[in-house]
Amino acid sequence: MTLTLASQRLAARRRRPLRLLPCLVALVPLLVSGSVVAQGAPADAPAKAVQQEEALPAYHHTIFSWDHTVTAATLGVGDTPQSYNPTYTMGFVARTRYYLLDDLQRGRHFSLRLDGGLYREFTNSDVTTQRGELTLSDLELGTVYARRIQGKSNLDGTLAELRPLTLTLPTSNASWDSGRYFAPGVLVGVFNVTPWLRGRAPFDISSLVRFAVGYKRWFARATVPTNPSLERVRLTPDGRTLPGDALSGSSLIRDQLDFSASLRLLLGADVYWWVNAAISPAWKYDVAEGVQLCGVVLTGCAEVGARGDDRRYLVRTQLNTELSLRVAKGFSVELGYGNVANQLGADGRRRSFFYSPEAVFYASVSFFPHELVSGKRQLAQREPVPPSL
Repeated sequence: MTLTLASQRLAARRRRPLRLLPCLVALVPLLVSGSVVAQGAPADAPAKAVQQEEALPAYHHTIFSWDHTVTAATLGVGDTPQSYNPTYTMGFVARTRYYLLDDLQRGRHFSLRLDGGLYREFTNSDVTTQRGELTLSDLELGTVYARRIQGKSNLDGTLAELRPLTLTLPTSNASWDSGRYFAPGVLVGVFNVTPWLRGRAPFDISSLVRFAVGYKRWFARATVPTNPSLERVRLTPDGRTLPGDALSGSSLIRDQLDFSASLRLLLGADVYWWVNAAISPAWKYDVAEGVQLCGVVLTGCAEVGARGDDRRYLVRTQLNTELSLRVAKGFSVELGYGNVANQLGADGRRRSFFYSPEAVFYASVSFFPHELVSGKRQLAQREPVPPSL
């Protein structure tokens, strides 16, 4: 009897694990799914946080600047000019963007651009007609499409840039008074962003290299600068004295090419150094090969032809360098130097690529509102727009 009870108890103990086996099998999916959820939640949360952090407003990298520009000759830098012409200009510049397509994952972007500035010249320079004159810069409109062609991120890859339509409006006094209408254009370019010394330096270092080629065609009411409000009496080729609206005998630029190269070094999150160089060959409007000059020649009419070495071609060079320091969230301070001049000056002397009488130093305070909204620590790409650049 005792042996029988012992054997029954042993058999019951052996059956208990078998009874628990269905319960354990049922708990396995729950345990597995719970572990997946527990492991997946931390992984998904940073991904969503990154996506939210990278989601910038449609107007991101729009910049408003307060510029101060002074010529190098005013500061006594460079050659001593024959006549002292101090020039100091203050201006407010807007470089606006609005993105209709902003796909960071695929690297596709399409935006509308509008650039312009309002300036006041505080010195009595030869550039303006009166002291303290207000003037606008030429208004630049454009559409920009950029697509990543190499790399997995815009911060480490190569992008192609296309501006299928740019439009320059003659809102400056010089362009408006000379009779210009507008200038449509197109631009193609490529730029590469490369991070350097990643993880091996106390701060991140990255570079941006850009090459671009652009074309612009000017339309005007005459081949030479004209102003309808000007009634200057001149002697016409046929010997008559009539009022005319021509400002000068030099013809206006009709076709213009721009070959530019840029290098930007980002040192950490708050400092960058930027340098840009460009060569702009241009062709002026053609002039008549022969003009009949009558009324002032006793022997009758005489044909005056263009000089054999007369050229409709000129070249303009540009060099610009800038150091920017981000002083607060959404604000930066820039110091820079720029030189834009014709390769052959009005005095017949060739101008240097690095210095000319038109060279300027400038300082500016820039505000980019997207940082205040998104909280993203980015420095906006900026090109200074003083009146002479």
